[in-house]
Amino acid sequence: MRQNHWRWLAGAFLLFMLAVAIAADRGSMPVWVRNIYRYPGGDWLGHFILYGILAFLGIRAFSRQVSMAGRSFPLSALLVILLAALEELSQFWFPLRTPSLYDLAFGLSGVVCAAWLTRLSR
Repeated sequence: MRQNHWRWLAGAFLLFMLAVAIAADRGSMPVWVRNIYRYPGGDWLGHFILYGILAFLGIRAFSRQVSMAGRSFPLSALLVILLAALEELSQFWFPLRTPSLYDLAFGLSGVVCAAWLTRLSR
């Protein structure tokens, strides 16, 4: 797949995730999403999968790397980590939301897993 296609997919998926976050902030999550959250660990699995997919698409779409501590990291993955942290912190300002370090940890785990998978597949 051409890099331009990856960029469109990454952008579309980012918009989807923003829509989900806004719906959660407003208490208007679709029924199918609420059903996922009813299962034990469904919330954590959702964070892992959603942030993992976003990181995977972002890494495929943008190849820029950043060097830190003698290692190279995909810039897209670092930006998704920042997004996950900001989204979790933003929940302090919404009465219908509950910030959680577990949610953040599972989201970050999804990003790390996606970065590892993209590295394996190249």
